[in-house]
Amino acid sequence: MRYKKYLKTRNVMTNEEQSAEKGNNRRKKAKRENDRQVSEVKIIVKRHQQLFELLNDPHRMWRVLLSLFLIIVVLFIGIAFVVMSVKKYYPYSMIMTNLEGASIMHNEDKEVSYWLFNSADLWANSGIEVQKGDELSIYASGASYTAIHHLTTASRDNSRPKDDWVDTGGQENKNERNKQRALFRINKDCAEGTLLMQVVSKDEANQFEDKENCPDELLRGNHVEIIGKGRSRIRISNDGVLCFAVNDIVLTDTKLLEMYKDWLSTVTNDTTSANAKAVLKAFDNIEQESDIVNLEEKINHLGDYSQDYEEKGLALGHYPVLDGDSDLYKSYPLVNELVYYRQMKFRDAWYMDNLGSFLIVIERKK
Repeated sequence: MRYKKYLKTRNVMTNEEQSAEKGNNRRKKAKRENDRQVSEVKIIVKRHQQLFELLNDPHRMWRVLLSLFLIIVVLFIGIAFVVMSVKKYYPYSMIMTNLEGASIMHNEDKEVSYWLFNSADLWANSGIEVQKGDELSIYASGASYTAIHHLTTASRDNSRPKDDWVDTGGQENKNERNKQRALFRINKDCAEGTLLMQVVSKDEANQFEDKENCPDELLRGNHVEIIGKGRSRIRISNDGVLCFAVNDIVLTDTKLLEMYKDWLSTVTNDTTSANAKAVLKAFDNIEQESDIVNLEEKINHLGDYSQDYEEKGLALGHYPVLDGDSDLYKSYPLVNELVYYRQMKFRDAWYMDNLGSFLIVIERKK
């Protein structure tokens, strides 16, 4: 009986404990709910309310993104149009000037150089460097006068100049004197005053500054290109710099002797001329050919010795023993301007009397 009573008492206590525990749980739950309500703060942003509404609407959001994309595309096209317009009028991204005064402009596709050439300069150095295999297009314009003393004479006499101004293509002169001179020009196949070009090394280009001591073969030119008014797609065969000259006679020692021999051989064209008589007199003094009395025969006989004229005493620069004041001495064939040119090493004498300039444009593909 006592044990059953104990169990009954124990069960009652257990139920009480359970009721108390449930009460505690309810209080704890209520407290948690209350704490949660206190910790949650609802924030309402009204300033960017439309943006948040837009972000919450995917359909409207895609339309906005598409509009932004179209605006960016339009702006890019506009900027590209402005850049292309600027490049149309200012197409070169880099502009330089070399020591010889040439303006060199670069872009992505080609290099263009502008240089003002003085026609009185023999093999003028442009300072424009090229390499083997380069492809050039060269164009030139301008005018020059090949004998400035003719201009001064015409100005003094108030008359029309004897010659015309010459462009970069040169001038064809049909008179006999010009035909004779054409044989001794840098290029005998093109007209006088035609623009020419050659490529030489930097060291050779520097030698052109001292014409007196410059080698004859360099002054005569190697691999000379005829430019004239312009040529395209010129393939460069060696590294170096571009040098320019007009087509005329370079008075090297070799060329002077050739001109002199030709001059001696042509005096028979007019047996009554002072030159022919002077040649005859020189021949008489040297050969004493008394059996030849006819003037023309004597001059023709002199021509028989044209191959060894130096051995016969008719060398260029040989002065006869005559009175220096006599007309015969003054007209003596060996006392002429060719002697002066050789003594003074005046290689570019027939260039120094040129007047004028050419603008040369050189395009090089990259």
